[in-house]
Amino acid sequence: MVLIVDDLLKLPFDLGMKVIEGIADDADAITLKTEKAVREQVLRTQMQFERGDLPEEEYRAAMINLRKRLNEVKGV
Repeated sequence: MVLIVDDLLKLPFDLGMKVIEGIADDADAITLKTEKAVREQVLRTQMQFERGDLPEEEYRAAMINLRKRLNEVKGV
């Protein structure tokens, strides 16, 4: 019984933390502050190019910028 009450009391906190983590992940993705966010953007850009949604010239420019950003984030 005590364990159920503890779980119920922790639920709002746990949900709040998940929301905050989601917002932080979204912010990282927008600003490309983490290696993971940059790599995910690289994959999105590659998929757009392969689908034909992104012209080759824009794709090449985006990949150059993403490589630079990845090196900055990694500290290279």
